[in-house]
Amino acid sequence: MKHAFSIAVVVTWIVMAAVLVRKQTPLPAIDVASLPPIDEPDAPGAREASTDEWFGVYQGEHKIGHTHRVATRSATGWAFRDESSFSIAMLGTPQPLTTTLVAETTDAFALRTFDFTLVSPAATFNASGTSDGRRLEVGYGVDGRTDTMVVPLPEPIRLPGALRPRIAAAQPPAGTRFAHTVFSPLTLRTETSTSVVEGRETIDGVDTLRLAEEQQGLTARVWLARDGRAVREEGALGFVLRAEPRAKALAGVETGAPLDLALATRIPLTGKIVRPRDADALTFRVTGPAADLVPDDPPRQRMRDGVLRIVRETPPTGGAAPDARYTSPSPFVESDDAAIVARAREIVDQDTDAATKARHILRWVRTNMTQSPSLTVPSAREVLRTLRGDCNEHAVLLTALARAAGIPARVVAGVVYQDGDFFYHAWNELWLDGWVSADAVFAQMPTDATHVKLLEGGPERHAQLARVIGRLSFATLEEGS
Repeated sequence: MKHAFSIAVVVTWIVMAAVLVRKQTPLPAIDVASLPPIDEPDAPGAREASTDEWFGVYQGEHKIGHTHRVATRSATGWAFRDESSFSIAMLGTPQPLTTTLVAETTDAFALRTFDFTLVSPAATFNASGTSDGRRLEVGYGVDGRTDTMVVPLPEPIRLPGALRPRIAAAQPPAGTRFAHTVFSPLTLRTETSTSVVEGRETIDGVDTLRLAEEQQGLTARVWLARDGRAVREEGALGFVLRAEPRAKALAGVETGAPLDLALATRIPLTGKIVRPRDADALTFRVTGPAADLVPDDPPRQRMRDGVLRIVRETPPTGGAAPDARYTSPSPFVESDDAAIVARAREIVDQDTDAATKARHILRWVRTNMTQSPSLTVPSAREVLRTLRGDCNEHAVLLTALARAAGIPARVVAGVVYQDGDFFYHAWNELWLDGWVSADAVFAQMPTDATHVKLLEGGPERHAQLARVIGRLSFATLEEGS
């Protein structure tokens, strides 16, 4: 495969959160904080003053890493630490990852502080914050450079893992549904998380309560012992966490990165596309449980009754200008950074025509970026400094440079055809009297008809693509040139 097609946040999310997609029948939800406390040492299911849990991380039967979780009781609440290490690959390139989450909560598990770090060969991403229950102040960035944001809170944030002992102690009947608000350091937003009791099951000789933990339409399954310890967790692509003694958890990780996430998440195509980069029009039959998540986005992309039609757009004219969010800085798109502004001015020089400026910026990104698989959260400011990365890095840098040059721009994510299948990919849309697709990896504007758009938004939104992984198939119906 010639190019690096990876949506880093999606695959990182899968590894970290062990998510899978599974529909649930909506049920009335109980605020888990309303459950009786389990602070009494003799109460059934009472949690110890501290816990120290180790897990082996597996993909199928291959061991790819370990996770270590520690919970410690303090005078005013709880302290939590979660450390994980994984050995995976992207397009044949080893990508060892480590993640660390340190958090402090109140007695009721309401978040006070957190510090999350993701370390990959490409970069180190960090997000940390403090909360008073009404607002969350967050600092985030790559390789030590930090931006800040304030997130208003409708209610205190809670750690899902910290609430498990309370649910386990209550021994609720199957079908009981609990809800709470969480904050994702990868999406930089508060989200509703729910835990659904599915029943009781014996795992590895332990009587457990089986929960389905849902977030963003995604579900991870966990088996809890009576004291709230996780015995097993399962997720997408065969990811499994198994409770193990420390020595066993640390041992036996297979070398050579047995799982290639880009290949494991590709979408199969029935049929073939003879000249994909020249395709001006394509029609597909879309099947699978996630088919209804493929958007109808005219005029370029039409989705009707399971049939997807994509036509490479012609330059539009006379459209109403988009709102200011497409010309302003946003998370990971630091278009007001001095270096980005200076580079944009240098690239466009004296040109004033938006389409001409866009072509100059696209060409500059394509020419100056070194393509390299990258598992991290891309920041346009850092990409400009390193000029390395995959489609994510190309897309955020192009967006930032375009906005700095006065061209409304946004990142889009979806899939693109290459070597017989569709792979997850990120590219751009630039406003040139209408939205025009642009891809710096392929040096295309507009892009060929194999680019299937699934969502709009920067890296903070790409985790939502996990909802379609393993749940789509395409079949060619018609190819036009």
